Amino acid sequence: MDRQINPPKSRLSSFVSTLALSLSLSALPALPALAQDDAPVVVTSPSSWSTLRSDSVLVSAQVDTARLPKGSIDFKVVRRSGARSSVLFSKSVRAEDAAVDAFLGRVKGAPVGGGDFLSIEWSVPGSDLKGVVEPVGVAVLSGTVSPDNKWVPSVPHVSAVRLKDGLSGDGAADALAALRGFSVGGANFAAGWNASGLFLHFTPTSSVPAAEFALDLKYGANAFTAWADKFVVVGADSAYGMRVSKRSVDKDGLKVEESSWGDAKSIALTETGAGRLVMLDWSELGVLPFDGRNIGFAVFAKGQGKGAAYPSGAARSIPGTWGGISLAK
Repeated sequence: MDRQINPPKSRLSSFVSTLALSLSLSALPALPALAQDDAPVVVTSPSSWSTLRSDSVLVSAQVDTARLPKGSIDFKVVRRSGARSSVLFSKSVRAEDAAVDAFLGRVKGAPVGGGDFLSIEWSVPGSDLKGVVEPVGVAVLSGTVSPDNKWVPSVPHVSAVRLKDGLSGDGAADALAALRGFSVGGANFAAGWNASGLFLHFTPTSSVPAAEFALDLKYGANAFTAWADKFVVVGADSAYGMRVSKRSVDKDGLKVEESSWGDAKSIALTETGAGRLVMLDWSELGVLPFDGRNIGFAVFAKGQGKGAAYPSGAARSIPGTWGGISLAK
């Protein structure tokens, strides 16, 4: 059974004095704090599973200087990939006032996400106070702020043509098959929509017998896949959905478990000639369709290796590398 997984909750200890750390680069609003179970620390930003939108790591901290024996805090930024780790940079920051702001360094090799992530570690010299914020990803993207104050990433887009309401099955397949659409790995794709659902048309080839569609329904372009992201695999005679059901981090790295979603009604497959059409029900996707709406979107051509994707260079496990799909008028 699918179930929503939220980032693990943390408990604050009952120490009178606390050390509040704020590490921010994300263009998104600050998320709830992550605190170590046995440390008097409140980290306000970034939280676990958050995404930095710049390659710079800045630290803002509210500090109880009376609890700093040497008047400083040590920071270390570690990149992890599975059980392997490497220190990218570290810095000792003087804390003479309650408010501390410091630049720690720049992260090379963005994006950082999927199975790779950053751990931002802090410790107080001369004491046993220490903590870590993880996983943190990096997806450096430009974007704009929408009228409802949401960040909208600027990424490549394909257009989903407006189909007549009530059109489905063979009729929708014929309409989309007649379009040029776009090509991935030598196979042709096209997209459409109406009030009922999102239609994705795929014409298999001998080298691309199946394809996987990825949908970032929150359009967050983040560094890690989440519950809201959905995947649909379309083969010769079947279509099925996958989504993240659980994710966690331990000494061996980041782990993501997936489970199925949807049924024959919410993921409806129509086979017409050489083409395959899948209709995704809006109510199952949890999306309110309207002209001009954008959704994070990627396509991965099965059988063609990692390079055959839309957009080029997209990684399945990093929504920040995906493109978008626009619902045309």
